Amino acid sequence: MNNTTKRHPSLQPLSRDHGIGLLCAQHGHKAVRASGYDRVRLAEQIRAASRDVILSYLEDEQRVLSPVITDEALRAEFQQHHNNVRKLISELDQIEPAIDPGLGLIAGVASSLDAYVRWEENCLFPALEQTLDSDELSKLSGLTASIEAGRSRPTQILHQSIALEIPTGLPEMKAVGRS
Repeated sequence: MNNTTKRHPSLQPLSRDHGIGLLCAQHGHKAVRASGYDRVRLAEQIRAASRDVILSYLEDEQRVLSPVITDEALRAEFQQHHNNVRKLISELDQIEPAIDPGLGLIAGVASSLDAYVRWEENCLFPALEQTLDSDELSKLSGLTASIEAGRSRPTQILHQSIALEIPTGLPEMKAVGRS
């Protein structure tokens, strides 16, 4: 994400939401390098953030952005990114919290979240800023301002790091699923 890009106010709340997705992606990439025990703990953080925050953010984006994406290719890619994130989060949720979800699934969730956020920031949002007229942007601003008013972004919790070098004293857990 290009931090020097000035977003139109109508897209700023959605852009701020992306920070949670990027933090979860970072935790997922960290989990790939972790022990099974640490991967379980990092996966639980991703699960909780996804369940409590990311899935509702995706719903909000669907509700406010789908009607204004007029380009069929952009709409299809938007839907594909959202579906992929939901599918992988659902797969992660199906694994018992005490079980190592494996390298493949964690890497998939991390990559999917990262790709979704970066695509929206670098492709979708600039396209919307260029194609929507002032009335459409004003209407979008009203919708996103309403979303922003009720938003909670628990970034402090996600910023807490799990040290990967500390011996846990627990045996390495066996991974399930993809590895």
